[in-house]
Amino acid sequence: MKFYTKIISLLLLVVITAACKNTEKNTTNPSNSNAVNHDVNYTSKMTKADKKKFYDANNNVVYEIKYKPDGFKLRTASSKLLWKIKLYDAKIKISDNEENLNPYEIKLVNDNTAKLVKNDTKLARLTYTASSNTQTITSTNGLEPKEIKGNYAPSLLINMISEISKDQKKIIINELVLKGF
Repeated sequence: MKFYTKIISLLLLVVITAACKNTEKNTTNPSNSNAVNHDVNYTSKMTKADKKKFYDANNNVVYEIKYKPDGFKLRTASSKLLWKIKLYDAKIKISDNEENLNPYEIKLVNDNTAKLVKNDTKLARLTYTASSNTQTITSTNGLEPKEIKGNYAPSLLINMISEISKDQKKIIINELVLKGF
């Protein structure tokens, strides 16, 4: 009986490994209710252990993500850096350069609050209310607070960075949500 259990376990492991390597997912099909749909349909596929490519409807590469142990980089199809995301225990740095100069930072204040800052200036704040499962994003520029249903996701503060295009925001947010932010 032990022999059969080992064989079944081994077969299951092989099937799961093969499925993971060939996984394709549609980035507009949010696996998390916090993902924001900007009506951009890209499919993505892991092309290497540390690289994911995003394809448009004509199967052209539009973006790629290069994973690093401490974050990831969003790049163009020709591998030009667009955004470098560096992950820490209590913050996320978002910059448009390799050196991380003048980054935006999402700082995790506590278990239900995060803030977006740049050059020590607070730009926005996200607060999560567990009783209503609601997040409220308040901007310092006078915009009306925005309420979003769903679990605490500080990555939603990416939406407050005007320099990032909507489709890039969606990709970055989805990646951060997958990493627990």
